[in-house]
Amino acid sequence: MQSLDLRQVRCPLALVLLKQQLLTLDTNASIEVLFSNQVAIQDIRRYLDKKNYCYHCNQNTLLIQLDNK
Repeated sequence: MQSLDLRQVRCPLALVLLKQQLLTLDTNASIEVLFSNQVAIQDIRRYLDKKNYCYHCNQNTLLIQLDNK
């Protein structure tokens, strides 16, 4: 599982970095995203919902599972 630390990054850069990372992942891969900015996670969750990604969100961690690309 890959990890992406966005705790020091603000939007829109956080979303851009996540999008770039998602493009590099293989099918059935997963990525753990660490964050601290609530505005960034709201934007990220909105994007993931729009693109139908499967994810789980805890306090400051987001786990994204890629089922298909």
